[in-house]
Amino acid sequence: VEMLTSYAPKNTLVAVLVALIAYAVKSQTVFVLYGVVATAVGIVFEPPLSLLVNALGSVICISVPYFTGRASGGEAAQRLLKKYKRLGEVYEDNRDNLFLVSLVLRVTNLSNDILGLFFGALGMNYWQYLASSFVGILPTMVLYTVLGNDLDLTSTPVLICLGVDVACIAAAWLVLRLRKKRKGKPNEEKAL
Repeated sequence: VEMLTSYAPKNTLVAVLVALIAYAVKSQTVFVLYGVVATAVGIVFEPPLSLLVNALGSVICISVPYFTGRASGGEAAQRLLKKYKRLGEVYEDNRDNLFLVSLVLRVTNLSNDILGLFFGALGMNYWQYLASSFVGILPTMVLYTVLGNDLDLTSTPVLICLGVDVACIAAAWLVLRLRKKRKGKPNEEKAL
């Protein structure tokens, strides 16, 4: 974060462009963490502007891997399903509702890059993917923005944002569990 903020230009428009480029670069590598870029933006800009820059950056971060996956075709999705077993299980259990799968996986803070590649390779509708991903990443984005602005892990705003993020993760997990149980019941009845 300190390294990114040290390169921040003094001109606000140039700084915004640099931040958006940082998001584009981040979207092509799993080694740069989303939270690092979002927190740096929270440090560099005042709260209203930092939220706007992080929202635009998140759209870039969500979209670039999607279009990369879309261009790669279905083979990339099959490779990701084989490599990431948990992703494969969630997908198989919920393949009839990709909006929900995308939303839940995004809420759980899995890699933007991997999820984008996956849903792009599946050929999921871009607008559905973008909406579900943006809603899913929103609590985390706000948390990192507030953290960057406050830089105090124990401040009330940071703790509130953290609580909302954790509650969203718990709700996503609960939704998946309930869907899995509901899907399991008809199969159990057929078996009887």
